[in-house]
This record gives sequence, C-alpha cells and structure tokens, in this order.
Amino acid sequence: MSEAAGPAVGIVANPLAGKDVRRLTSGATPVSDAVKIGAIRRAVVGAIEGGAERVLISGDRARLGERAVAGLEVSGSVEVAEPHGWHTGRDSQLAAAQFRDMGVGAVIALGGDGTQRDVATGWRTAPLMPLAVGTNNVFPFQIEATVAGFAAGALASGQAHAAEVTSQAKIIDVTTQRSQRAEVALVDVCLVRSAFVGARAVWDVGSVSEIVAAVAEPDSVGLSAIAAAVAPVPRSGAGGVHVRLGCTSRNERCSQSGRLIRAAVMPGSYSEIDIAHCAQLRFGQPVVLTGPGVLTLDGEREIVLDRGERAEVAVNSDGPLVIDAGAAVAAAQRRRYPFGPAVADA
Repeated sequence: MSEAAGPAVGIVANPLAGKDVRRLTSGATPVSDAVKIGAIRRAVVGAIEGGAERVLISGDRARLGERAVAGLEVSGSVEVAEPHGWHTGRDSQLAAAQFRDMGVGAVIALGGDGTQRDVATGWRTAPLMPLAVGTNNVFPFQIEATVAGFAAGALASGQAHAAEVTSQAKIIDVTTQRSQRAEVALVDVCLVRSAFVGARAVWDVGSVSEIVAAVAEPDSVGLSAIAAAVAPVPRSGAGGVHVRLGCTSRNERCSQSGRLIRAAVMPGSYSEIDIAHCAQLRFGQPVVLTGPGVLTLDGEREIVLDRGERAEVAVNSDGPLVIDAGAAVAAAQRRRYPFGPAVADA
C-alpha cells in the first residue's frame, strides 16, 4: 500500500467470517461473500463522505475488496492491498499492524468476535469501528456499513475527536508457559476439555470447563452468554467474571454440583449448563487455567495446553478505542452544519 498524505481509513474484511461450523450446527445462515462485498462498498462511500481522503482495504484470496470497489466512483483514493497469503486470521492481524504503521486514523473491521480479536492482536489500541458480519457478534455492532464508514471517516479526518466519540474497550491477556508473547481476546477465554484444535469453532458446550469473560451481557449469543446468566458484566463495566462449569444435563452420570441455567450458546440453540462457581474479577486479577485442554479465544480454539500446563488469564482495560458511530456522525454534523436552534425559526 502507498503512504500518500491525507486522512485514511483502513478496512479489514475477513472472507471466513460467518462461515464456520457453528453455522452448520445451529439455526444461523452463513454470511455470503455478496453480503460482505456490499458492506465494504457502502463503507467506502461512507468513509469518503465522512472526510477520509484515502481508503485502504486488506487483500484476501476471495478478492472481496477488488470486487467491492469495481466500478465505484468516489472523490477519494481507494486501494486494495496484496493478500498476505496466510488465508487465516493472521492476514487480518498483519493488515491491522500495517494500517497502524501507515498512520491510518480509523479501522473498520467486518467480521465477528474472532475478526475483531485479530485486529486487536495486530494493533492493540486501534481506533476501531467493529461491524458485525460473523457468527458470534458480541463485540461488533449491528449497524449499517454506510454509517459505520462515515463515523470512521469523521474520526480519521478530525471532524470527530477521539475524546468525544471513542471509549477504550477491555482486553483479555493470555500468557502460557511456552508462549513468547501474550495472546489476546476481547470477549472471553474458555478452557475446553479437548486434545486438539480441530475445526477451531466451539459448538459442543459440554466440553467447556471454565470461562473468563470481559463482556457478559444478557442479550449476547455465545459462550459469554453462560457467564451473563449468572454474573453479567457490561462492555463498559470494570473487570470481568470467572465461571467454572460443572457438567451438562445430557450426561446421565453427572452429579450436578451447582445450579442449572440455560443460555443461548449458538444462534437458534439453547443449552442447559451446570454452574459450579462464579466470581467477579478486577482489572489485572489473574486466573490460572490448567490443562489438559484447549484454550478458546473469543469462541475459537487457539492454544493447546498439555496436562498440568498452566495459562494465566487477566482482563485489562487497554484494548481498542471503539468508535461510537452515532456520536461520531453527530460530532461531524455539528461542525459541518452549525445552524444552532435558530434554524427552527427559519
């Protein structure tokens, strides 16, 4: 990508978002490339209208960016990067880091919780407009891409100021004995009693042993919905929650150790879960998860723990700067159209 001057918005579009195995095992409909292409196209229009002079789009093997901007006429510059070639979330991580190094003023991330985590991995404190186009959408917002683009463009161009239109999200740091660097999550980290990563997405709640959640809101769908049923934590609230599960009622030999709850762990599906323990967490308070098992980060299996291997998990306060789209649009409009109350008398 070129490093020409002018306020810029970056767009990360994950071609794999909304297509994992949970879509096949639940009542949800896969998110097609056509939906993502349309969203990218509208986000570009919105970003230029919001004040961005350049829009930079991450490349991928599905060529979502190229297909989105084909024939599009806008007053600014639009550029699609060459794919990094991993064909995994690593591409989104590298794109976010590249945007950071190029001085991009705001990032629009199209995807679910996993895509937003990838962006935060590449650029921890990115000015982020998270746009829901995934299977689990706890962290990103259901908002029209045109408006999301405008909000990002307004922030990048200075027509909306970060202090008035962004809030810093929580982030979960995960450190293992073998890791060279900490992994991160934005919603939850779970210990799954499994010996392999496999299809990565978790759809069998019976395998989940423990959950550390930074966001556990009652209207969420996903593993954090389990925590939300017993100890809700809003995205704007301090700290997080640690939940230890007993066993599922499907296991007839199970001696229920706590209280049974029901939660929407997948779209179109409720599960009965035995809660053995839950506790609120302060910022920085460590929770130790011990193998064997696999750690899932925002719903996707990522880190295999051998028997006895420990991982330290902590909810912290220094995550991405999340853009409030409504506030950003309003701020830009106040500066563009300073009519004041007298306009009502015209």
